[in-house]
Amino acid sequence: MTIAEKVIKPTKAKIFRTVFLYTGQGESILMVIPTGDSVSDYMYVLVDSDRDLEPNEIDLVSMFKDLFKSSEKLSTFINTHPHKDHMGGIKEVYDEIKFDEVWHSNHRPGGKHDSAYKDFKYVLEKVGKDNEYHLLATKKENTIDSSDGKEKTKKLGLVDYQVLSPDEYLCDEIDEGNADERNKRIHEQCGVIKFTYGSNAKSIMITGDSDKTAWKDHITDTYKKDLPSHVLSASHHGSRTFFKNDEDDKDIYEAHIEEISPDYVIISAPKQKDSPHGHPHNDAMDLYKKHVTDEDNILHLGSQPYSVIVDIDDKGNLSVKTDTELIEEYGYKEEEDDGGKSDSSSRAYVVSRTTRIDKQPMG
Repeated sequence: MTIAEKVIKPTKAKIFRTVFLYTGQGESILMVIPTGDSVSDYMYVLVDSDRDLEPNEIDLVSMFKDLFKSSEKLSTFINTHPHKDHMGGIKEVYDEIKFDEVWHSNHRPGGKHDSAYKDFKYVLEKVGKDNEYHLLATKKENTIDSSDGKEKTKKLGLVDYQVLSPDEYLCDEIDEGNADERNKRIHEQCGVIKFTYGSNAKSIMITGDSDKTAWKDHITDTYKKDLPSHVLSASHHGSRTFFKNDEDDKDIYEAHIEEISPDYVIISAPKQKDSPHGHPHNDAMDLYKKHVTDEDNILHLGSQPYSVIVDIDDKGNLSVKTDTELIEEYGYKEEEDDGGKSDSSSRAYVVSRTTRIDKQPMG
């Protein structure tokens, strides 16, 4: 059994497992979604992709090759927005692993982002229009728009989902702008999706890089009753833009996190000193601490580093665990070879871990 199989595949039936993979300054989330009553009844969904050879960053291609040794495969790629740290390496993932369909925000970047977007367009062409879906906010669970604009009921196994952003009118408005205007508003048009599972339902909120404007103007008031979630994936790598327009903004927005009321917050960012943007921002961390009862339930992937695994069973029992084995096996390590050049293809070093998060064995 490979490390990927050992860590990622549940050993019990009907476990909804979400693996927040350490990717440095980026985000990649792998969801293992139950589809039936057997321990072999699972589908795999990747939410966002980052692959740019940062130290200890898990190489998605290498990990997936070890994970899919049998007939299993990646089913769906969901892209919250087309920035490189959320779609990087997806062409390589598709070419090596393949997947059936793509869900995305339908944002059309321009200017300096256009070259990176070409790889994403390549993937869209490969999967075809019939397997392309657009994220559009809805009050109904398990509905998504096909590429021809028709709302469609579409299940993801036994897990329910609801798309909370972006709104259709917003997408149309942003798409009419020039490249600079579109690029400035990409986080306003970011996909936000809530996943729910279990008879005593537990939810995970995926927020991409959605910003204060998206939540204040489009999401919170409209979808207030749908916001409560037990696990929150912190927006924009722990950036203050979730709460503030900029560092000097005195109008701090907290209505959204008050409604979400998370038990856990998971932040996908490297150590602050290694982030080109200083993520996670100190003022944002202070606000997360204000709204999470147990500060130890704020999990910053870069702090050790580690990945985080969230399990929800069919009764709604939730458990959270940190993991370093995926980094040790599939993470990039910078080493000096005989020629004095960095070898980023070798395995990552073993890292220590200290956390008070529940370490019970995963199902």
